[in-house]
Amino acid sequence: MQGWGTLLLVGLLIVGLYFMMIRPAKRQQQAQQNLMNALSVGDRVMLNSGVYGTIRHLGDRQAIIEISPGVDLTVVRRAIVKSVQSDEEDFEYADSAELDAPAGAEATAELENWPVLEESDGAAAAEASTDDPQPADPASPTEPEPTPDK
Repeated sequence: MQGWGTLLLVGLLIVGLYFMMIRPAKRQQQAQQNLMNALSVGDRVMLNSGVYGTIRHLGDRQAIIEISPGVDLTVVRRAIVKSVQSDEEDFEYADSAELDAPAGAEATAELENWPVLEESDGAAAAEASTDDPQPADPASPTEPEPTPDK
């Protein structure tokens, strides 16, 4: 009788695995295939990297996406995650006057608190060494060249 219980438990685990992992993966694969079939030239799409663009050419395996006027990307069709409408894109432009005033004031206050580096003798020596016509070669030996015998 104990053999049937173990067999039933293994069967339930396999059924649970199917409903938890295999079935959702098949649904996602079917949704991706439907998206690929519905794509056409001129559609706005989002790539898996988060880049938005407009399809300019569709091939069997690749697509040419225009991400800004005159800038085209050639991508694998599988890199297209979803088709979006122009009103679905999350980014909205704001007036620059609203953004510049607070950010500019905060940035100025933050820069005023930064420490100021003062020039020391070491900095003057470093500047003087940059005027050397032949910089030292790290691969060359540090020993002085031998003098010829007389």
